[in-house]
Amino acid sequence: MTKPEANRQPQLNPEFVQQIDGKDFVTYQGLLDLAHQKGLISIVTEVLQYPNKDNEHLAVVQAVVESKDGERFSDVGDANPQNCNSRVSKHLLRMASTRAKARALRDLTNIGLTALEELADLGEVAGDPEPRQQNARQQPIQPQTKPKPAPKRPATTPARQPTQKLSEAQHRAIINLAQRRKLDEQELEQLCREIHGVKVEALNSADASAFIRHLQQAA
Repeated sequence: MTKPEANRQPQLNPEFVQQIDGKDFVTYQGLLDLAHQKGLISIVTEVLQYPNKDNEHLAVVQAVVESKDGERFSDVGDANPQNCNSRVSKHLLRMASTRAKARALRDLTNIGLTALEELADLGEVAGDPEPRQQNARQQPIQPQTKPKPAPKRPATTPARQPTQKLSEAQHRAIINLAQRRKLDEQELEQLCREIHGVKVEALNSADASAFIRHLQQAA
């Protein structure tokens, strides 16, 4: 290795920076490239919450990155159908993992730019076509007919589903996000009571998912 190469400082490659509405965003690939320049040796992820209908399909993943100098950084990423582009909404765990790794790598590399993958809609960058409008023009206009009234049915009361308590993974996600926001236990409990009226341990699964989203957005 030549002396200039040995003294070269890690730098973010400009090709990994994209601009949207006048604001710069860094791609995950760019963060990973810079992290390797800084001696990244490992990335470990853990699923804190699997998406399902009870938690509104919210996936939560924690990532821990470590450098050759012994520096360790961790962060949490989440993904649900509402904060993902439709093209990746079927891969919620993968997107949550990418977001978690990107946030941890931002800490390792000391990059203040938001990662492109953290955007709710990547179509802002790719420029989604609008095939629905084209299809609409191809459909012939049908004459309107007055719908027949549906026969009345006796009203039925839907059976109540048992309320599911928050899972251990959800509890860990809340604790990790609280640490990221530098909230102590008392402050976390107070915030939970202000929003949901109960302490953290008393949250049900749906409210825990909502609380996780609140902490993630505020972090």
